Amino acid sequence: MLEKWLIAVDLDGTLFHTDHEISVRTLCTMRKVAELGHRIVVVTGRSSHSSVPRLRSMPAGTRVVCSNGAYEYDQKKQEIGWANLLSASSSLEIQQRIHRYLPTASFGWESSNGLSYEQRFIEEAGGSHTLESGGVKEPLGQSGLYKIFVRTPELKGADLAKLLQEFFDGEIEVSSSGVPFVEITAAGTNKGAALEKIASDLGIESERTIAFGDNLNDVSMFEWAGVAVAMGNAIAELKSIASAHTKSNDEDGVAWFLENKFLESN
Repeated sequence: MLEKWLIAVDLDGTLFHTDHEISVRTLCTMRKVAELGHRIVVVTGRSSHSSVPRLRSMPAGTRVVCSNGAYEYDQKKQEIGWANLLSASSSLEIQQRIHRYLPTASFGWESSNGLSYEQRFIEEAGGSHTLESGGVKEPLGQSGLYKIFVRTPELKGADLAKLLQEFFDGEIEVSSSGVPFVEITAAGTNKGAALEKIASDLGIESERTIAFGDNLNDVSMFEWAGVAVAMGNAIAELKSIASAHTKSNDEDGVAWFLENKFLESN
C-alpha cells in the first residue's frame, strides 16, 4: 500500500515562477500526485486576497494557509477556517513601541476585513500597485489583525527582522520573505506551527511531510517537516538547513522533485 504524504508548498519563489503564476508542468504534476492520494497544503506569506485567485487550478482538496500561518482559508466554503489574531489593543501597542524605537517606520496591516497601509508605507513601496490589496480598509486598532507589515528607509528585510526579533524577544513572530518589509504575527504563529496543525488534522506524521521553500519565513516549516526541500533559488541560510535540494522555481523545481519521488515508477 502506497504511503500517503503531506506536501507543503510556499508560493513566491517556490511554486510560483517569477511571473507569480504556476506553470502548466507544475499544475499537471500536482494533480498527478494528488490522484495518488497524497495531500497538498499551500503555506504562504500572502493573504487570501492575492493567493487564492492564483490557486483555482490546483487539485481539489488543496488546503491554503495564509499570512505566514495566521489563518487557513477554506476554498470550498470561501471563508476563514481558523485563525490566530493579534488583538486590536496589542496591534496598537506593537505599532507604538516600534515607532518609538524606529521613528521612521511605517506600517500596513491585514484584518479579517482586508488590507490597509499608511501613506508613507505606500510611497516607500513605490506605489500601491506593488502591494497586496483586497477587502475593506480600516484604521489600525479597530479589530484584531492577522499580520502587521513594517518597513523603514534604513533597514530592509532580514536586517529589520533580526532587529525586531531581538527587540520583542519572543513576544511576537517576525518574519522576512525577501521583500524590503517584514511581517509580524502573533507569538507562536508561523508556517511551521500551521503545518503541524494541518498534518495533525489529516493524521499525517512529520516524517511523511515534505516542505518546499526559499526564504526565511520558511525556516519554521523546514524545522518541523520530515523532508525539507530548498529551491535552487533559495537563500543560503535555508539551503544550509534543508535535507534535500531541487531546481529553481523558474525551472519547476517543485515538479521536478515530486516527479522523481512519486511518479517515475508510475
